[in-house]
Amino acid sequence: MRMEKKKKAAIAAVMQYLETERQQMAAAGAPARTVAIPVPSTLCMASPYGISGRNAQMQIRTMMQYRTFRG
Repeated sequence: MRMEKKKKAAIAAVMQYLETERQQMAAAGAPARTVAIPVPSTLCMASPYGISGRNAQMQIRTMMQYRTFRG
């Protein structure tokens, strides 16, 4: 029970901090932060054959790690 109260208090403190920070940025006239997801440039220009080959290599490596192949 006590740990549950501590967790709730910690989460409430973090949420309050984030809200205060957002209000300060809004008051300063700064635009809201957005999270940009980076896209590797190699995937944008790669051919489907290259992507397929890379996927096959990764699958073989995974199967070797699982020791699917006995030698």
